[in-house]
Amino acid sequence: MTAAALTRARAARPLVWLAMPLMALVNQYLAERTAHVLLGQPLGLGWLGAAIASPWVQAWIGCEIVTLAIWMVVLSNLSLSAAFPMTALGYVLVIGLGWTLLGEPVTLAEIIGGAAILAGVWLLGEGEAKP
Repeated sequence: MTAAALTRARAARPLVWLAMPLMALVNQYLAERTAHVLLGQPLGLGWLGAAIASPWVQAWIGCEIVTLAIWMVVLSNLSLSAAFPMTALGYVLVIGLGWTLLGEPVTLAEIIGGAAILAGVWLLGEGEAKP
């Protein structure tokens, strides 16, 4: 790996560790808000019109565009095998979001699963950090 490529890869790591999981968290929050707005609407043109008119859907689409742009930067500087496992941190953040902002209960299985995800990401990151 050239010095310039190594510098770009180092710069892309914060995007994977911070931006991608946070964007996943925001995307899931917007999806949940959208689901509440569309609750009870029969699927069809009326549902589509309500979805398009919803500011939650519009924010969600904007968030997806930003997420795609960040992901393209990450993938242009890191290998997929290094970057993709780190996106799993979003799952752990979503459990926290559900508990703190949405009042959802957290089960022991979710805590164990979240710990397993964190351990797996850490182990994969350790393997990638070695020369």
